[in-house]
Amino acid sequence: MGKLSENWLTESHIDFELKKYTLLAYLQEVKEQYRSNKLYPSLAELIEHYKNLLTIKQSTEKVKDNFAKDLSGFDITAWKAKYSGSFEEDEAILVVQEIINYSLPLFAENIHEGRSIYDLVEEHLKIEAVGISPVKTNEGYLLLHCKEEKNIHAYQYAVSLYESAEEKYRSISTHYISDYSCSISRTFESIKSDLISKNRDIPNPAVYAVNCNLSIPLQETFLPVAKRYFVGKMGF
Repeated sequence: MGKLSENWLTESHIDFELKKYTLLAYLQEVKEQYRSNKLYPSLAELIEHYKNLLTIKQSTEKVKDNFAKDLSGFDITAWKAKYSGSFEEDEAILVVQEIINYSLPLFAENIHEGRSIYDLVEEHLKIEAVGISPVKTNEGYLLLHCKEEKNIHAYQYAVSLYESAEEKYRSISTHYISDYSCSISRTFESIKSDLISKNRDIPNPAVYAVNCNLSIPLQETFLPVAKRYFVGKMGF
C-alpha cells in the first residue's frame, strides 16, 4: 500500500484539485485494506495526518486572532475593544485552508471506520495466564492464536513506562520467537516449557495466551490490537 507523505499538504504544487486527487487515491487504498480487515499501519497514519491538519488549522486561526491591529475605540455596550485593520491572507494560504477543511471530515470518517473494526476485534479477544504468573509481569511471552489457524505465534514482550512533563504512558515492544503447530499435545503449557528451556535468561517468565474468535491478519491487525489490549487489561 502506498503511504501518504507526512508533508503531502504543502509539498510539490499547492493546488486543491491535485491534493484532493492525492488524498482520495490514498483513502481508496485505506478502504481496500479495511475490506481485508487490515488496520495497520493505515489507522495509525490516518490519526497522525488528522492531528497534523488540526494543528495547522488551529495555528492558522490563532495567528489570525492574535494578528496585531490598531485600537480604534471601545464598544461601551458590549465592553469590547474595537480594532481597525484586517488579516490579509495570500492565495496559497487560502488554498491550504480549503484543502484542510475538505480533508478533515474525510480523515475523521476513515478513522471512525477503522476504530469500528478495531473495537470489533477487541470484543473477540480473550486473555488467559498460562500457568502461575510471577510477581513481575512487565516482561515475558505472548502466545497469539486466531480462530481456526494452524499455528500459535509466540512473541517475547516487554512493557516500559515513559514519563513526560504532561503525562505518563506505557509502551509494549514485542520480538517474534517462533510459530508452534496446533495439536492435541501442543498446549499452551507445553509451549511455555519449550520457551523456558530455550531461554534461560528468563527462568520464570510471565506467559499469556491471547485468543481471537475471528480470522484476521496477524501483522496488520491481530498483533497490534492484542498488544494494546494486553497492556490495557493488565493495568501495568
